[in-house]
Amino acid sequence: MRVFDPNMDTALRWANELGLPPALPSSLELVTQRAKLVCDINTEAFAAALFADYSGNLNVEDKEKQLRTISRLSKPYMPDVNDEEVRQNISLRLWSGCLAAAKTIALRTMAGPNTPEVREQASRHLDTVAQADSVFCAGVEAAPSFKRLLREDFSFEGVPDESRVRRNA
Repeated sequence: MRVFDPNMDTALRWANELGLPPALPSSLELVTQRAKLVCDINTEAFAAALFADYSGNLNVEDKEKQLRTISRLSKPYMPDVNDEEVRQNISLRLWSGCLAAAKTIALRTMAGPNTPEVREQASRHLDTVAQADSVFCAGVEAAPSFKRLLREDFSFEGVPDESRVRRNA
């Protein structure tokens, strides 16, 4: 299922390989905690691994290394989740939803300026995916907090009022 960007799609595929969407743990009820977790796992090495996998150039050892890193980084945010694969699954879904929504509300991306029409179309697609995956949805809802943590400007112009992207505006 195409979400928005190859890296977000790959992260969601990795999560699906780990299992169905688990329940969001109580330790991640606060949207700011979700945004901080996403910031911590949002490294260049992680993005490079996702893109390498998308391109068919990632070996199993490097993928496992990235998953172990995610497990280690996510543990302080999810002390109530002992299973490493469940933490990885949750982290990947949160990251995918948050980054896809953050790109949607960004003023511009590498592809150029975001228009209200692009934001509307992207947010409607994200809402469809979020409806089927509550952890991905929790990531989408964390995007404004994520952008604030990074001190990046963003806009909701074009995003429908009822969209999950606006949930924590």
